[in-house]
Amino acid sequence: MRILHVARLWGEALFAQRMPSIYHGILKLWGRSNSIKVLLAGLVRRGDVVFDVGANRGILTSLMSNLVGADGRVHAFEPSPDTCRLLRVTLVERARHPENVVVNASAVGTEDGVGTLYTPQQDHGQASLRTHDTGSWSAHASVRSDEVAVTRLDTYSAAQAQSRIDLVKMDVEGAELPALRGFAAGLRSFHPIIVCELCGAWTRAFGYEPSAVIEELKGAGYDSFHLVTDRGGLRALTSSHLVNDGESHDLVASVEGAHASRVRRLVR
Repeated sequence: MRILHVARLWGEALFAQRMPSIYHGILKLWGRSNSIKVLLAGLVRRGDVVFDVGANRGILTSLMSNLVGADGRVHAFEPSPDTCRLLRVTLVERARHPENVVVNASAVGTEDGVGTLYTPQQDHGQASLRTHDTGSWSAHASVRSDEVAVTRLDTYSAAQAQSRIDLVKMDVEGAELPALRGFAAGLRSFHPIIVCELCGAWTRAFGYEPSAVIEELKGAGYDSFHLVTDRGGLRALTSSHLVNDGESHDLVASVEGAHASRVRRLVR
């Protein structure tokens, strides 16, 4: 069974790398596919430079590694040391060119420094720089705390001498606004497509409503906002305040003049 599992992963990786359009189409038709996986398969292109902020165990990191190919680059940020180790294992199992991924054992925020990462009940997918009260954060949840590095994306981009950033996928359990504010120069210079999760249950622990992320991006020149559908397509967001309803939403922010060819074909 292990051999078959590895063969399936490598076959999927090869398919995503060699025939991305067909791969995307099959994912759309297969109802069990994760909506963000489908979305990224339709947005990420060969040769892209991508930031994966909140990479977790690296499933989507590996997908984007395969999509950008040997000439592209994925910069992954994951603060939990344990999860970083799992991320590296996932890259070996799922990525055709794992060397095109730079793994950073760091959280992302407004300033460079250190912070405390809280992990409820060993659920690394809900680890956060703040404690919460939903999901795995039950009233009697055991919570582990670890001191972790915090990186400002503008500092990182400058140190890497980035000349382009095409897409940023962000899933940081409420820390989206601080992360974007630490990337103010990069947003204005590169205007990458932003794919991020917004949930008031998480953002309020950081002192803001989800719509504040959209207003921040508007100030950086973004003028096109969509929500991700259950099948990985896009539908236009008519008002920023619609994301303040307490539900979890996946947002795609783009600049019409720069990204129309990528985004419009995914709108349903």
